[in-house]
Amino acid sequence: MRRSRTGKQSFSLWLIIVDLKGMVGPAEQIVDTLETRSDQPHPARNHWCITVRRNAQRRDLSNRRSSASYCLSLCQWTWVAILLGAMGLSAGVQSQSDVLVMRVDVEDRSELTIDLAAAKALRRVLLQHSGDPALLTDPAIQKALASARSQLALYQFERVEGRIRFVAHIDRVLLEGLIREANGTVWAGERPPVFLWLVIDDANGRRFGNTEAEQPLWVEFEAAFSALGLNLRRPLYDLTDATLVSPDTLWRRDYGPVVEASARYGMTHLLVGRLISLSGDRTIAEWTYLQETAEQSVSIQADTHAALIEPGLAMTMAEMRRLFAVELKTEAVSQPLMISIKNVVSLADYQAVTQLVSGIQTLGQVRPIAVEGEILRLALFGVEDADSLIRLMASQTELQWVNTNPDADGGLLLSWQGS
Repeated sequence: MRRSRTGKQSFSLWLIIVDLKGMVGPAEQIVDTLETRSDQPHPARNHWCITVRRNAQRRDLSNRRSSASYCLSLCQWTWVAILLGAMGLSAGVQSQSDVLVMRVDVEDRSELTIDLAAAKALRRVLLQHSGDPALLTDPAIQKALASARSQLALYQFERVEGRIRFVAHIDRVLLEGLIREANGTVWAGERPPVFLWLVIDDANGRRFGNTEAEQPLWVEFEAAFSALGLNLRRPLYDLTDATLVSPDTLWRRDYGPVVEASARYGMTHLLVGRLISLSGDRTIAEWTYLQETAEQSVSIQADTHAALIEPGLAMTMAEMRRLFAVELKTEAVSQPLMISIKNVVSLADYQAVTQLVSGIQTLGQVRPIAVEGEILRLALFGVEDADSLIRLMASQTELQWVNTNPDADGGLLLSWQGS
């Protein structure tokens, strides 16, 4: 087991400017909390804390008759600005889930084998997370692949049933950095499967493409989709399907029954293939991608499965990336995206919200800008626009969108639903 490079220690810098009249709880309690953030003595900070404590004690003593002076709401904060490098609000802090593992079968453990396997592992991970084969032609990506071993966080070997496997550990942040340098795309969380219907026109007439003759085509199709980060499914072609869809239905491009039959499986992204077998190994194929708001078709004549599959795969991947991927851009052309979150009414809410937001995929930095009443304002670096952020946050349940139009009054607004 080897590491390709040494780890780096992360640190955080907190700069807090507050109006103590608006802090949650007695000021003395807040100072105690601030003092416990570090075990190391800090003369300047200690002097400031002592001064604040004295002022707080005077204020608390003068208002003992009112319990509100002991626990003032976060809604009375006038301004908070926090600058930080890590502490969970930066991509520099990682957990085990931020390490991607890819296994490659190899023949031996030679240096040449390591270099080749590292490049293959990095190439596979790039494709699975971007869904874009064209990414590999970018000069920045080609440079990274040429030195793939140095891009790995860790690599090792394992033996399984007599076979040797090269196991590559790839840092997610590094991977997204490479894609960002190439101005590429990454999948935003989970994607729905694509559902494949096949109808064949051969010497015996028209039939569903569910026989042993189509099995090699299905295997290659499934592998091609998987390599780009998508799952491919197919119907059972059972009696229930037959009552809704026939080979002639597919051939006539009567897609209403196809959509209805697909709903049985919970599928909404469909790929329909109409294949005509010619002499020899040549086949004419028409691929149609169907989705609620889109219908696209492409035709091809080919004599290999790979060539037959490619147009349908490319068309489907382009549309799926449009719907479920986000574009990453270099910092030189990237501007922060401003969002507001309401219902942040306590220090615990503030910590929970900032931690949740900092875990959003692709974010390089989350910078708190201000607290105004119960509204927390944040600047997000690493996400380009509102549509991308909505996709990245699709699985969030504790933050609900109130306004998704950045040009409306108040801009992008979410509501914190956590406890």
